[in-house]
Amino acid sequence: MKRYPGSFIQLVTLGYILVVIPFLFATSYVFITLDTLDEHYRVAITDFSENSRLNGEITEDLLHLERSLRRYEVLRDTDSLNDYARFRAEWQGNVESLSRLSALPARVTSELQALIQLESIAFGAMRDTQKTSALLSAIDDIKQRFQKTRDDVRVILELEQDKFTIEADVLRQRVLLAMGVAVLIALCSIWLGRRLLSRLIGRFEKAVLRLGKGDLQHPINLHGPRDMRWLGRWLEWLRRRLKTLEEARTQVLRHVSHELKSPLAAIREGSNLLAEEVPGALTVEQARIVQILQTNSERLQDLIEGLLRLQQAGHAAERIGFENLRFDQLIEQVLETYRLLAAERNIEFQTTLPEVEIVAGHEGVLTIVHNLLSNAVKFSPEGGRVCIGLSKDGERAFLDVSDEGSGVAEQDKAKIFEPFYRSSTSRLIAGVGLGLAIAREFVRAHRGELVLLDSPQGAHFRVVLPLKATYVRSQQHA
Repeated sequence: MKRYPGSFIQLVTLGYILVVIPFLFATSYVFITLDTLDEHYRVAITDFSENSRLNGEITEDLLHLERSLRRYEVLRDTDSLNDYARFRAEWQGNVESLSRLSALPARVTSELQALIQLESIAFGAMRDTQKTSALLSAIDDIKQRFQKTRDDVRVILELEQDKFTIEADVLRQRVLLAMGVAVLIALCSIWLGRRLLSRLIGRFEKAVLRLGKGDLQHPINLHGPRDMRWLGRWLEWLRRRLKTLEEARTQVLRHVSHELKSPLAAIREGSNLLAEEVPGALTVEQARIVQILQTNSERLQDLIEGLLRLQQAGHAAERIGFENLRFDQLIEQVLETYRLLAAERNIEFQTTLPEVEIVAGHEGVLTIVHNLLSNAVKFSPEGGRVCIGLSKDGERAFLDVSDEGSGVAEQDKAKIFEPFYRSSTSRLIAGVGLGLAIAREFVRAHRGELVLLDSPQGAHFRVVLPLKATYVRSQQHA
């Protein structure tokens, strides 16, 4: 059994979470990367500014060292040595600070330490010998080597700045990629959520449509969250209730129709005996009353038989014996039964009946064709024409029946297939209003469609029935 959240609220909440999580990850990644880049940027800026300051101070310190030493060489005084010692300490501190810059490689820091060591050795020799030549030479060497080291440091810091620019570009690309991935994941989550909801709602919709179409044979068992399962249980209860009511209605209708036949047969037999004047001669008024009895008893019998046929049509799908049929031959067979009636009113049949084979129930298709042709002949005027056309495409057969009668009024089109409905144009013609309803039930039993098409004159009905391929698929689904 598939796992679903407990309710639709939990399902929607889970959907929101799945949509938001990618953006949270993307935002967190951006902030972390920005913090790292910001730290790198601040270190680079600090190193660059500190390097500029220290380079100036170290250069100035070297000049002061050289001047103090040359003054001592001339004056041989203590103040000059004290100045040298003070500038020397300041110079060493600045060199140490420069060597501590984070961006400098080990070779540069080693070179800076070597400069300090070079000066210390020369300074120690001067104190021992009181000769300044070696120290002056060392300071000149330090100045030259520092000039090269300063250029190296500048190049290194410039490379760090270039590296920062490259990292900024890479970050920009990664941010765009992260947001793109987040949007893609969010869209996939939305698509999956919509598909899941569509599937759940689609199952519910199909169950409701089956109930609406009167399909009460298939149990309803909806899967999904607790809410959906709860709705499924109520729909299943409704299906069982409707099935019970339908069975009770059918049983009552069957019993009532059966019980009505016996007294109706007696009434008809009695009225026939009276009409034949078996008990004695009838007056004109009595003959008129007998005629009324005969007419209404015949109408009542038609109603009872129509109710029984409608009830049978409603359950036709359960009893249809599907077989290979020649649709065109069935239509010709029905036409033969109406040719004499049509000839009496000079009604012409215009047919287009190519060979079409379908898989259907023999009696059901005969009933459909009979009812449509009966209506067409009944509502056609004297000397009119009834057109019957048969065609097919890859999966369906089409039967078109049209007449030249008064047609169906616009306000009657929506109700024309309802049982016992008589339109304003049909009330003057004998009938009980069940023919189209019965035909539609048999068409639905074959998983087809019966529709009323727009026509400039008369009524135009179209029957759409599936061919064999569609029937096979339907059987598999059943």
